Amino acid sequence: MSGVLLAAALLFACSSAEALEIERHISVSASGASRQVEVVKGEVLARFSASTSSGAVRAAARARGGDDGGALALPGWRVIKLPPGMKVAAGLDHFKGLEGLELIQPNHAYRPSRIPNDPFINSQYALSRMSAYAGWEYEVGDSSRVTVAVIDTGIDGTHPELSGKLIGSSKYFDPNLGNPPAVNDAPIAACYHGTGVAGLAAAASDNGAGMAGISWEGKLLSLRVFSASDCYDDCGDEAGFESCSTSDAALANAITYAATLHDTPTYGKVILNMSLGATLPCSDPSNALTRSAVAAARDSGLLIFAAAGNAPYCGSDVNSPASCAGAVPVAATDSEDKLASFSCRGAALSLRGLSAPGVGVYTTDINGGYASPDGTSFASPLAAGAAALVWSAKPVYTSTDVANALRNTADDLGASGPDNNFGYGRVNLHRALRYAVEGTLAGFKGESKAIAFPNPFRPASDRVLSFSFPADTAGTGLTVEIYTMEGELVKKLDGLTWDGLNAAGVPAATGVYVFLVKSDTGKSRGKFAIIR
Repeated sequence: MSGVLLAAALLFACSSAEALEIERHISVSASGASRQVEVVKGEVLARFSASTSSGAVRAAARARGGDDGGALALPGWRVIKLPPGMKVAAGLDHFKGLEGLELIQPNHAYRPSRIPNDPFINSQYALSRMSAYAGWEYEVGDSSRVTVAVIDTGIDGTHPELSGKLIGSSKYFDPNLGNPPAVNDAPIAACYHGTGVAGLAAAASDNGAGMAGISWEGKLLSLRVFSASDCYDDCGDEAGFESCSTSDAALANAITYAATLHDTPTYGKVILNMSLGATLPCSDPSNALTRSAVAAARDSGLLIFAAAGNAPYCGSDVNSPASCAGAVPVAATDSEDKLASFSCRGAALSLRGLSAPGVGVYTTDINGGYASPDGTSFASPLAAGAAALVWSAKPVYTSTDVANALRNTADDLGASGPDNNFGYGRVNLHRALRYAVEGTLAGFKGESKAIAFPNPFRPASDRVLSFSFPADTAGTGLTVEIYTMEGELVKKLDGLTWDGLNAAGVPAATGVYVFLVKSDTGKSRGKFAIIR
């Protein structure tokens, strides 16, 4: 019945003085399945027979310690105020015997759809693959709770998508010196690499410009371990890549410094991203310094993500520090959820790793620009940004809890279960946040059917409709076909987002539509509405 009461369930007010008070409520379906939902605190909704007067309702409610909260627009429906301190679950039983009562239910809480207004999100296929749009319904981050520290070539602090996200003092760790361990550093970039990494994790989002980072409100800290004079070109071609290097000493110093910031008032929880690596296994006896630094930082409570590494620079396992026991290695997938041809493989992935999009991922570039680079370097910060949202949603979690939430809710790709290619699977932000917030995935429709969001789709304000689908539909040749209810094809898409225009480039009309997601492994369908 809650569907017909949308108008009665208020959106959260902007003023804190008028904000709804929300509580968690366990809802049990007719089949006996239970799930946790948000409901308005201190009241329930009730439908009375046409012969029941408002005065009779008021008197009966007051006799039980509550009150009549007034009539709704739908005939027969009224708000019933609960006695002070009474939970909604208890209130539903408490008022069951009211004279003339036909139906009683919670007043479910609805949140506004979280679709960022950044104009370039249509270029960010990774958002749909990771179910970010649906995940943002649960959490967009908290600027006071989580910082993503980026150990890399430095973040371009002049980029409009990043300048407002940087916190504290950027640091430089000279790869040629053991001491001093950290030098204050104006946020500069030795090359584009660190700037691209930072944008994926936490570029400014919903600001009407550029792209959307995974963590809308998460903070960024630049810890540069590469010399500007040592990194020329773009760090991407062979010459630039070969020229750009750092040292064990600089890396260990940066990791150790980041550990001192964890759980402090300024930085909150610290997530460390290291999109760099060496082919030497972390377990090698000669790799004791980095191994010890990662272990100590992990013991201090940090959550550490590291790129698995890229061919031809792959050894017997993923690169170090990703192969260190205290780090979460991240492999790269493409737009069809296949393992990127360059992504390093290894046992560390099957033990504790994840995967995320890393082929042609749209992100920030130096000098205020944007680029679509390849590499596990750009998969790792997507996982780190997802972790930032999970930790923001569930601050009581330990770093192990956050990592496990991502692993246990990832979309299993490749061989069944954790494997040396994809780890536990490709990060699914929606499932991870749902699990963190509600403690269960029970009743999640996206596990068994395709869904479109936001639904209803309002092109004037939402700008883009995104599609999600069951993992067993993922495969090659993925397409989305949109039809009218009469079966007329409106548009065939090669991606997972739609701007609301039909095949002729004309806006599709208000109405209900059917969509079909197809690949070589299966198909699934769903419905959505357009409101103009």
